[in-house]
Amino acid sequence: MNLGKSLMILVLLFSVLGVFTFADSLVVVSAQNESPDSNPGGQTWIAYNSSNVRMTGLTATITVTIKNNKEYVQYFKISQLYTGSLAENETIKFMVDWTDPEAERMIDPVSPELGGDYGWAIPAGQTKTVKFKVSATGLMGNEPAWISEGTAVPNTYWPLVPDMGLQASWFMPNEIEMLNPNLDLQSWCGTFTFTATNFASYPVAGIIRGPIIPTDSALTFSDPQAFVDNEVAFNTNVAAWDIHLDPQESQGFVYTYKWPINASSSPTGNGQNLFPVTAANNTTNTTVPTQNTGAPYGLLVLAVIVVAAGLGYAKFLR
Repeated sequence: MNLGKSLMILVLLFSVLGVFTFADSLVVVSAQNESPDSNPGGQTWIAYNSSNVRMTGLTATITVTIKNNKEYVQYFKISQLYTGSLAENETIKFMVDWTDPEAERMIDPVSPELGGDYGWAIPAGQTKTVKFKVSATGLMGNEPAWISEGTAVPNTYWPLVPDMGLQASWFMPNEIEMLNPNLDLQSWCGTFTFTATNFASYPVAGIIRGPIIPTDSALTFSDPQAFVDNEVAFNTNVAAWDIHLDPQESQGFVYTYKWPINASSSPTGNGQNLFPVTAANNTTNTTVPTQNTGAPYGLLVLAVIVVAAGLGYAKFLR
């Protein structure tokens, strides 16, 4: 009896020790994978102080179809604030240009300084399609701005570093379902426009990306022709352009996305570029356990050992 109890105590002690040892090793593995030197397949953004090319005239024209799954009326409205990765954590503010059908003023405005909130009612069990246009005011409106990479690292590398260009920000089109599970987003289509200007006194070249990008969406139209950068964010096809601008030269850009991605996705208008609807599935996932990848396999093995030891003690040594 005493031998069995002693054996069980030793098994438990070694199991606990193994858990902490394995947890420590995970921290080391995670830190190694986050280090740019140990992850040659990833991209490391080098922090920069400013941007020669900045954006103005940002607009978005959105069409959505939403179903009300509740037995009573539900409302939804236009969000006029967008928090991306602008320098100094600034917010892009939008004015509502027009709505179709005509929207109503809501009783609980989030941004009264932007003209109040506009929205629509959906009767119980019904589906509504609306279209509206918003234009940036202030930053990225008449005030030039750009999207920066918030996790960029200081330049401690020599003699060469990559130039990643200007970053994009992204959002989930179906966030409304998370905010109100009674609303079911059936479809989403958005067309964005902006103007890029070289504010330097010399010619510049590099990559710029669409400032606002929806996730899980197909890029169906771009003018000028864009290429897809699917390494910026998981399941996100980012519209990007290789540009060469002379001093004070400006260029306009238009791009359209549709959500969700499906086989029927097709370009709208006279688009110059159509990308495979399966492009979003080309992103490679890591299988190295981190704090973001769920329960690690090693902990499950240790749990099995503990359970087996307990069963063995109960059956043979008790």
